[in-house]
Amino acid sequence: MMHDNRKNNSVHRDWFGLDVFESGVRFRRTGAQLFLLENVPSTNEFLLGRGPAAEGRICQWQDWGWKASDLGYLDPVANLQRGTVVVSRHQSAGKGRQGRQWIDCGGLHLSVVIPDHPASAQKGFSVWLGLMVVLALREEFNLDARLKWPNDIMVGRCKLGGLLMEQTGTSGHLIAGLGLNILTDKKSFPTELRNTATSIFLETGQKHKLGSIAGCIVRRVEDEFDRFAREGWLAWQSSLSALDCLLGKRVRIRSGNSFFEGRSMGIGPEGALLMEDDQGQSTIIHAGDVHLLPVEEGED
Repeated sequence: MMHDNRKNNSVHRDWFGLDVFESGVRFRRTGAQLFLLENVPSTNEFLLGRGPAAEGRICQWQDWGWKASDLGYLDPVANLQRGTVVVSRHQSAGKGRQGRQWIDCGGLHLSVVIPDHPASAQKGFSVWLGLMVVLALREEFNLDARLKWPNDIMVGRCKLGGLLMEQTGTSGHLIAGLGLNILTDKKSFPTELRNTATSIFLETGQKHKLGSIAGCIVRRVEDEFDRFAREGWLAWQSSLSALDCLLGKRVRIRSGNSFFEGRSMGIGPEGALLMEDDQGQSTIIHAGDVHLLPVEEGED
């Protein structure tokens, strides 16, 4: 529901870049709705119908382009529909894996309802989504992005962004939240993140509209859904091996209440992490939190 806000009827500057948000035909066919918000605690929470109303616009695809409503206050999404996207200019209480805080550094904060599709039922689907983000960024924006299992986006040892998957309780919809650092320069990162975070601007020297990046990623996932459902992991195994930033590295993993330490041996055919401990014992990790260990002398 939109609450009228007569004081804000003038058209604000389009910080997102709606004119370059090319989401893909499948998305637009489903009666796509794009919420462009100024500030929310969490885009995932807003999409799940929780939290306060937020200032913003509802954008809908009409024939040849996006049409945005007047600026007003929007209630959190009440009825989830496949393909609905929420993007916020600022996010005050974003979260990552294991409940950790995602700090807003002025990037892309996007959540989307994953369409009902056989691909989303595949094991390791969230890992595959992370790979799609990596491939889109590499091919469209000339960025040396790589995947840190299960779904962090890295450049070297610095984090560019990450994905968070959530399953709704009643409707069974799958929600994917994406955070990416886009335009942040070094001094704009919090002090504690300056050596561990990066942005597309820092890596490429180029400034891109958020809508261009968001559209590229959504479109890539749409285009590859059918192939992933049909062929499974086999078609993506070579990309995983080439773009896995943990491959061959020493890691420490927490999975539930268990801890593992050893060398990552790659990502398996169902999105699981393969590792080998110092005694040569192999382990398959289906879910967990990974930390790269310091580089040993003589290693790259």
